[in-house]
Amino acid sequence: MESTAALVIPRIFAAIDDRRFADLNALYAEDVHATTAVGHLSGRAQLVSTLQAIHEPIPVLQHLVTGVIVDEDGDDADADVRANVTAFFGDDQHQPILEGSSIWRGRLRRSNGHWQIAQVDIESVWNRGRMPGA
Repeated sequence: MESTAALVIPRIFAAIDDRRFADLNALYAEDVHATTAVGHLSGRAQLVSTLQAIHEPIPVLQHLVTGVIVDEDGDDADADVRANVTAFFGDDQHQPILEGSSIWRGRLRRSNGHWQIAQVDIESVWNRGRMPGA
């Protein structure tokens, strides 16, 4: 699998939509820090388990990733990345439960030839609906 900084964010959401939660482990650094709609999360295990707990019960998922911008540091070992992410959570009849859009900002780290997310901040721009059970 090709590892480029610009593909990290799309790969995260493809794995979530396809319910390949174990694949997320390769995309996050072990010491990742994340600020999300559910609060601050530290460490790969906590982040991946939280992502799985949120998304796995949702019958229909679609995340659209656009406007990925990568600014690599001169040493080719770190990069800042920004993207727009629009999410659709649907019921088993494919009707919307929750829709929303956010700005995804993160810091990537290159390790053994692969880019991993070391830090991420997700800023909600808009949403409609509510999470099941919320």
